[in-house]
Amino acid sequence: MQRKHTEKSVRQAVKGASNNVEVYMDIQKILDDNDLVVMEAAIIESLRRSGEVTLHPRLENALLIYDETGKRALCNLYQRYIDIARNYAIPMAICTPTWRANRERISEAHIIDDLNSDAVDFLKHIRKKWGDWFANIFIGGLIGCKNDCYKPHEGLSIHDARTFHSWQINQLAGAGVDFLLGATLPAVPEATGIALAMAETDVPYIISFVINREGRILDGTSLERSFQEIDAVCSRPPLGYMINCAYPSFIKADKQPRSVLSRLIGYQANASSFDHLHLDGAGTLQANDIADWGNLMIELNKKFGIKMLGGCCGTSHEHLQYIVQNINSDQIR
Repeated sequence: MQRKHTEKSVRQAVKGASNNVEVYMDIQKILDDNDLVVMEAAIIESLRRSGEVTLHPRLENALLIYDETGKRALCNLYQRYIDIARNYAIPMAICTPTWRANRERISEAHIIDDLNSDAVDFLKHIRKKWGDWFANIFIGGLIGCKNDCYKPHEGLSIHDARTFHSWQINQLAGAGVDFLLGATLPAVPEATGIALAMAETDVPYIISFVINREGRILDGTSLERSFQEIDAVCSRPPLGYMINCAYPSFIKADKQPRSVLSRLIGYQANASSFDHLHLDGAGTLQANDIADWGNLMIELNKKFGIKMLGGCCGTSHEHLQYIVQNINSDQIR
């Protein structure tokens, strides 16, 4: 089903009866028309530390959509984040709780439900609650790497990644997400395979890397080289690239070439400036001062044009609140 631009950034595809309408949001137009799009803050880490729910050892938060307590916990998080964007009339992007819901893990857990499609429907249900403002909420179909996101040597080859991830990508695309997001990727070959699989759909997609404090992907590749390599091999290149699971200072934006900044559209930052090895499995929440985090994020937007801003590990609604409250302040850099 081909997607077409409309003046209102919305396409309506009618399936069957006239009252059965599927709505898709045009994320490219929303990025063209807005200087800022808010993304969610931490989901998995917030749930893990809340004490309200138990995450699955292999599927993380994906199965919570089938449990009343889990659904309530997820809804509360998403709705709190959306409420911040709504109060400031800023478009919002939220992602499905499917970061680990690949075919292998679903099969190992003996899940027979259409988990990825059900997760998309879950977010569509949340979006419908926002009445006329629902057209400002964009749903991303989220996938992650196959193995440990902090161990690039465990990453798949281009061919293997394309084969492995295609099933989940097609599930999410077929369920009607507004964009696809491959996130927390530590190695370029697996990211390339994911991009190739996403390019085979008709859905806009974004590739998001984990970087170290030198501004390089965890496998040592520069952002410039990785963006160029992926753009070159994909018949339909990514909508853009993102960074997630890294403190905002790690990008060293003032040292990045123009070719990187022109393709970097988003940043979901950790709350702490500690390295990944220090943060992974930490028993207590690690976080820098919210103002330091927020000012760095606002600088990425105002000085370097990075439009999609959100939080990753350790962040909460307070981090998003700081961005939207201060984005137009003359006192911020």
